[in-house]
Amino acid sequence: MLYGIAIFIFVLVCFMLMGIILLQSSKTGGMGTAMGGQAINTAFGGHGADKLLVKITSGLAVAFMVLAITIGMMDNPASRIDFSNKPTLSRNEGAENTVPAPAVDLQPVEKAVPVEIPTGNDGE
Repeated sequence: MLYGIAIFIFVLVCFMLMGIILLQSSKTGGMGTAMGGQAINTAFGGHGADKLLVKITSGLAVAFMVLAITIGMMDNPASRIDFSNKPTLSRNEGAENTVPAPAVDLQPVEKAVPVEIPTGNDGE
């Protein structure tokens, strides 16, 4: 439950971080001016919006890093990794009552009898 909530918050922080980065004005007038950057500059003054967006970006970046480290240290309930020290073949110790497969009698290639393959042209 806690793992799912942390992942949800992490995804929200990721989307907010992408949006804030796209809203920032660049020196060449990129996406920030196309997506309403001028309206933000008008509301907060010339450099007020840039300072506010930098502070929000910094806070979201710190939250991103802290959440990434926290989620990395948490136990994932859906993980199926087996951390046992036993090798793969010795994990089936409870299956002692199984019948072994019958032995197959193999012949060397020199002694094998060739098999005739019917061609379907019997009377022609």
